[in-house]
Amino acid sequence: MKLNILYFSLETDPYKHLQHSLDVWHKSKKLASTLADLAKRSPFKDLLPWIRSIVNHFWWCCSTCHGRVDKLLHRWSGILSHINNKHVWPGGRCRHPEGCEHPEGGSWLQRDSKAFTELRKIVTNREWLGTMKYYTNCRQTWAVENFFSHTLLHYCPKQNSYSYDAYNIRNMLAVIDHNHHKEREVAVGQDGAPYSQAQVSRRTKQWVAYERKRPKDFSYIPELMSACMQETYGRPLSTFSNSKKAMDLKTLQPNLSGKPNPGSKSLLAQMKGRKQQVHNIVNVSYRGKQSHQNIIF
Repeated sequence: MKLNILYFSLETDPYKHLQHSLDVWHKSKKLASTLADLAKRSPFKDLLPWIRSIVNHFWWCCSTCHGRVDKLLHRWSGILSHINNKHVWPGGRCRHPEGCEHPEGGSWLQRDSKAFTELRKIVTNREWLGTMKYYTNCRQTWAVENFFSHTLLHYCPKQNSYSYDAYNIRNMLAVIDHNHHKEREVAVGQDGAPYSQAQVSRRTKQWVAYERKRPKDFSYIPELMSACMQETYGRPLSTFSNSKKAMDLKTLQPNLSGKPNPGSKSLLAQMKGRKQQVHNIVNVSYRGKQSHQNIIF
């Protein structure tokens, strides 16, 4: 099975001093997607209960290789022995406790089975193994993505437009909100147990659980408002102006066309006029065709 992999080249000047890493979560998601698509087919359905274990094994390999790609590759290939119920092999062994069982609802895969043959192709895929060097540091971007999705978009919705200064201030408020609430504790019930939420993965058909955080308190808002009032109280409006960056942006074209907005009514009238012209041309052509047919008959 061919894996679609995007390559990045940072091995040439002036980037040789940089160590390039990719998001492990996205790689594991691609792995789960590839295995799930394969397991949908009847000859390979025995792979379905193993998807979560294989993805977890990939995470474990990335987090324990200590920056060494050879160690990551060695541990990654061990999944092929483990899935055959062989936990010790020449040159390596499994790191889990003894007496490990296969996943619930699954069974150990035989080495000559079709499911194992296709799994081996994925695990030993040359393109897949060639990108492993980007995951030796086990980096993730979930914190940045969480900030953009759950905080910044609340202050700067995409469906609205803002001036430069307004957008800049809204970004500052989003950062303050994020930093104030990033260490929130898990919400607990009266019995002291943490609140959790369970859901089923559509691809792997397995249950996963998430802990719920305590609600945001926004206790910093009164202090922030007080500081703003103290800074601006008594100062005339003439002392406030747009930032230099905002003034510089006003010299640019206000839109991509480089022309002023003619108004929606004018644009709508032009569009209806073009449609009417096309309609008239079609009618004339159709009548001419009918006349030509009448002459022939």
